[in-house]
This record gives sequence, structure tokens and C-alpha cells, in this order.
Amino acid sequence: MIPTVEVGDTWELAAPAGDLLIGHLPLAPALLGLFGTGSVNLVAETARGSQPLTLDPATGAIVGPALHDLAVPGARLRLECRAVAPLTLHLLRPSTPSAAIPTAPFTTDDGVPLAFDPEDTARLAAFGAPIRWSDFRLSLQAAQFAIVAGFDELLATPLLRDVELLEHQLRTVRTVLRRMRGRALLCDEVGLGKTVEAGMVMLELATRGLARRTLVLTPPSLVEQWQGELRRKFGLDNIAYDDPLFREQGAAAWGQHERIIASFHTAKREPHRSAILAHEWDLVIVDEAHHLRNRNTILWQFAAELRKKYILLLTATPVQNNMEELFNLVTLLQPGLLRTARVFQQQFVDRRDKLTPRNMNQLHDLLAEVMVRNRRSTVGLALTRRIARTESVPLSPTERLLYDGVSAFVRRHLHAGGGRGPLNRMTLLSLQRALGSSSSAATPALERLALDERLPAAERETLGVLADTARRLTDHAKLNRLSELVRAFPDKLVIFTQFRETQALLQRRLSADGEQVVMFHGGLTRVQKEEAVTAFRGPARLLLTTDAGSEGRNLQFCNGIVNFDLPWNPMRIEQRIGRLSRIGQARDVYVFNLAAADTLESAILHLLDAKIAMFELVIGEVDMILGNLDDDQEFEDLLADMWAAAPDEAAFHSAIDRLGERLVAARGAYQRQRAHDDKLFGERFAPE
Repeated sequence: MIPTVEVGDTWELAAPAGDLLIGHLPLAPALLGLFGTGSVNLVAETARGSQPLTLDPATGAIVGPALHDLAVPGARLRLECRAVAPLTLHLLRPSTPSAAIPTAPFTTDDGVPLAFDPEDTARLAAFGAPIRWSDFRLSLQAAQFAIVAGFDELLATPLLRDVELLEHQLRTVRTVLRRMRGRALLCDEVGLGKTVEAGMVMLELATRGLARRTLVLTPPSLVEQWQGELRRKFGLDNIAYDDPLFREQGAAAWGQHERIIASFHTAKREPHRSAILAHEWDLVIVDEAHHLRNRNTILWQFAAELRKKYILLLTATPVQNNMEELFNLVTLLQPGLLRTARVFQQQFVDRRDKLTPRNMNQLHDLLAEVMVRNRRSTVGLALTRRIARTESVPLSPTERLLYDGVSAFVRRHLHAGGGRGPLNRMTLLSLQRALGSSSSAATPALERLALDERLPAAERETLGVLADTARRLTDHAKLNRLSELVRAFPDKLVIFTQFRETQALLQRRLSADGEQVVMFHGGLTRVQKEEAVTAFRGPARLLLTTDAGSEGRNLQFCNGIVNFDLPWNPMRIEQRIGRLSRIGQARDVYVFNLAAADTLESAILHLLDAKIAMFELVIGEVDMILGNLDDDQEFEDLLADMWAAAPDEAAFHSAIDRLGERLVAARGAYQRQRAHDDKLFGERFAPE
């Protein structure tokens, strides 16, 4: 899960003195999401020093006798994040400098003499102590927001962070809010920033007080990405449906939190469905909305029943099989705009071909009420070339022995069920992923399992031998190849790995090679992350980063990327490449993929590269292609099941070949959809 708190984050809390005197400080539901990441240390800073506090989950309140020492009538308290591992929060009184109304004449910094009339001084004193300048500025900003009636001027743009605002995105947001009244189908071509447009709409509505309760529905694989982007770029904290706190609260959580991100597969199922439908939502956003094209599905019916004021549907391909799919999407936005399904068919669909429209101009006039579609050809944005090279690296004899031994162990136990206990499915697959990265990444898991007394002695002995082999390995074939590649490449490189142990291994070797290396991972504070990027932008040539560490970072001043290991989820690979290959990149981007020969990772890489030419696709197109597989399983789970079920490598490669043919067909279907959409919509739906 993407962390929702970083060191330095601060929240100001209303703190009624009566509650503090009895040692009980209730928290808002949105703030309770801070405590869903595991153990939390709560500390009160009082005149008697630091005092411990605890969280009472039953009442959703901070409790402890130390709260009594913070009680002051009318006071507010500040909650500060001091550490994230473990999460440590300090509760204290804000240091407010005392401000007094001058009683004697004085001169301002600009040399202007001022004096308060004694009668005015008395009147001002009756209102209480003067507020701070920062509070006045905030109040002034709120007043200015309140007097802007329309959406010609967007109030939220100064609040954006690390967002490269593009003109077509600004026009889209204004069109959605001003003319479509917050109910729109966003159909930009892949890679033009539909997520940014939706985030800007959400922030603008929230800034104006028009959207307090929001629900974002996405495929499971995009939940973390949405949560991270909304927080990082728009300052909007959302709790995910799989957050431990959210799960602990059960169905009631859907009413206790104001901003929620959920998988639509979870949302459509009971008991979540009934809990969600029981509440009104100010704004609903559905990503990959082509999953709603069929009104006979449970998902479409669920979306139709949602009580929502504003709704955004995001999809690059609103039509796949027939024109009725377009009718179904538009009906979720504005029921009745296209009349009934029967009238729509009679008026706008060719009887001989359900994909061919008729009365095109009239249909376009109606669709213009709800649809925005930006195209690269009209917005003038072009991406540079992406040049990919895959290196299949033969393992050393010892590495091969280790890989085959661990793989056989994992596969055998997955065959046996891989249920609960120390050898559950998640643990086994995590071990296999780590092994595909490096022996250093696999060693901790092997050592831990070898010492687990819940396992039979024979299994522990096998694991102990494997752990010893992994620990003693000093010759790493992939690392040797990386060292050669780094020496040959003339410019800066971003090197990705999924595992901190592998990252440390790479740092030791590359530093010994004389390279200036910067480490970047999720355990760094915000300041440390900025310092790392600054160093990489300056003298350092190599950035060693984990996937979590680099989320949302703009690294396009560099044009070389190395995938030292490969996530099984293609969209994570795509997200890595998207750090560099994005709008604003002025140079061709070089992508180097390292995979050990005859491993699960090399099979995955061959599948993605040979069958769908993944590294030539625009960022976002992989998801569109995988969506055409019509499989409810996530792609990485599909691969894991396929590998685990195969009795041997030959059977696995046969299964991979069959999946490859499905991917080829899925890519063809996506290309036909894109061509049809170009013909159907043209350039008519560009924002004003």
C-alpha cells in the first residue's frame, strides 16, 4: 500500500477543553485513516515532557491522562508526523506568538506612520486576541473563493503539486464543470492525462465546497496508483477499501470516510454494494469505464443505482462490439439524453451493422453534451521514440542450482494447496519473485522459513540448504552484465528493482566500480527524496530506485532506464518506463531489460515483448490490451496460476504460447477499437 503519511505532515485539530480534561479527543473519520498502516506511537508534548497516548478503536478517539495537560479553552492542537517506521505522531499546542493591538503610534516596515484611535482599540479588543497573518491569509482566500461564481476561473490550480499543466487539460476541466455540470465521459486517447483531468475536477469541486464525499472506482491494479496520485499531486487524502482500518470497520466504513478509492469488483459485491448504495455521493469517478459498457452486468446496474451529484467516466475506448455500449455509458451520465435503447437503435444504428452509426451529425450534437475527447493530433503533443533491448543472461552453475531448487520447492507446495500457515500462497509467490531479482533478495525469506518450527524437520533442512547456498553466492551473472552495460552507456541511468536487498547489492558493486550512485526508496523522508533527485540531476550518474520510491517522480531529464528485475504485472513495468518516457521528454528513451535465461521472468518478458510489442506502446495501452482478455483475474495472478499448475517447464511454455495467442488477438481487438473510435468520433469532441 502507498503510505499516506510522510515525515513533516501536520494536521490542526479542534480540541474542546471539556474532552481534553477527561482524557478523550475524538478524531474525524478521515483522520482515522492515518492509523490503518500498522503500529502507531502517539505522544503528547506537555509542560511535564513527552507523555504516551493511545488510540481507542471503538470510539475513534485519542485517549490518555496526558490530554488534560493540553486543555486550554478555545485552543486548537497540532498533530505532527515525526517518523514513519513505525508511524510516530506527536500532539502539541501550536506555538502562537502573542499579538497585541499597538497602543502607541508606530511605523510600518514601509515607513508609513500609523496609530490606532483609542476608541477603535477598545472595540477591536472586544473581539479577542488578533489572529495570525497566516490565518488571515487563509480566511481571505476562502472569501475570494466564495465570490467566484462560475468556472471560467479555476480556483484550485495554485493548489496543484508536481503537475505539468497542459492547455488541453485546463480546457477539459472548464468544459466539464461549466457546460457539462460535472457529469462527463472523458475519452482522451491513451497517454493524454485523463487521470490528471479527473483529479483537477475533484480538487476544484472540493475547493468550492461542492464535493465532500467522493468515491473512485478502478480496476484492482490501479487502486494504489490513484491513491498516490490524488495525494501527491492534488493534496487529496483518500482511504483505500483494503486499508486495515477500513476493513476493521466493516460495512460501516463506507459511511465513516469521506473520500474512498475501491476496486469496482469489490464495490459491486455484497455486503459492500448495499453499504455504498445506502449513501449519497457528491462525486463518483470510474476509471477504465469500458467495463460499464454492458447494461446487463451487475457492475452497470450497480453504477446506475449509485446516488451521485457529479460523475466522471474515464475510458479511451467507449465502443467495442456495438453502438449500444455507447448508449449504456451515456445513460449513466444523463438518463434520457439518447432517449430509450429502442429509439436509439432505430435512430442512430445501422440495421445491417451494429457498429455503424447513422444520422451522425445529430448523434454528435447529443454526445457533445457529455463527451470530451482529446487526440494527440489536435493537442500537438508527440512522444519521442522508445528503444528497448532485452538481455537474456545465463545463470552461473551455482545460481542455476539455487533457482531450480527454490522453484521446485515453491511449485511443489503450490501444487499441494498453498493454503494457510508459513507456506501459504502469498509467501511462496513472494519468494519466487525475490528469487527472480537476486539471491540476496531471496535469502531473508529462505532463512526465516528454515527457522520456522511449524514446518516439518525435513522441509526446514531443505530450506536451510537453499538459504546457505543463497547466502554464500558471490558471483551474480545479472550483476556482472549490469556492470558492463553501465560502463557502455554514456549518460545517466535509472536502475529499477523491487527489493531493497537487491538495491543494496547493486550499490555495493556499482560503487566499487567507481560509479557515483544515489539510492532512492520508500523509506526515505520527503526531504531525503528531494535531496536524492537533486543529486541525480547533478553529479550522480546512477539512480538505484525501488518501484515504491519513485512513484510520481519526474525523471525525464534522464533518458536511460534499466529493469534489473521485472514485476509480473505489466502495468508496473509500464509505470517505470513512464517516469522517463512522457510528455516533455526531449530525447529518445533507452530501456534495458535484464532477465536470467530459462526463468519465469524471461518467459514473461518474451510474452510481453514478442506478442504485443509492449515496449513500443504508448503508456496506458497495455492496460487496454489486457482488458480485452476478458479474464476476471489480474494478469500476474493468471501467470502465477499457469506456472504453478504446469507439471514441468515444457508444459508451462506451452501454456505461455496459448496465452500469447490470446494477447495477439487482444491487441488486434484494441487496434480495431481505436480505429473505429477515430472514425466514429473524429475531432468533434475537443474541449472548448
